[in-house]
Amino acid sequence: MSLPTALALLSLLVSAFAVLAVGAVYARLRLLERTALNPHSALLADEVRTVPAALWPQGDQQQAVVLQLNDSCALCHLVWEAASEDATIREAAGTRIMGLFASSEAASSFPEASSVEIVVDADAWAAMSEGYTPCVFRIDNAGRVADRRFVYRDTDLPALLAQLVPVPEAEPARSSRAL
Repeated sequence: MSLPTALALLSLLVSAFAVLAVGAVYARLRLLERTALNPHSALLADEVRTVPAALWPQGDQQQAVVLQLNDSCALCHLVWEAASEDATIREAAGTRIMGLFASSEAASSFPEASSVEIVVDADAWAAMSEGYTPCVFRIDNAGRVADRRFVYRDTDLPALLAQLVPVPEAEPARSSRAL
């Protein structure tokens, strides 16, 4: 095989690859058109997202904080420890704090915590999943996602929990003696 023939075959191969790459990009754009850019799609970013009823605040609670966790994630265990040891969570009035797990095996790999409720519901976990764990959601009393935070290795967990779980302010002490 001569050098010009080899170069011609190589350029033909590169051209074929370029055509396939353009076709793949076109297919992805068509998929995007049918899903996220469709006005009737549920994937629009500005839509209010409601959660399954099992994750709503209960009784007189004003909000719920959902920790979406996975047993194979080391960072999820750190989030669980921070939430179960955080004094802000223990003092939270009107807030339902729960760890959401896809299976009972996943939930059993986390230690018991009196301040965090364990919810095992594969359907709710799938409905809340955005493809990344750990994720922390704040749910308002109407069952809508009011806030969502992804937790990364450098996230300040106590500060994050303090932002999502408000602590009721104590009334100032008053003197019993009149002036």
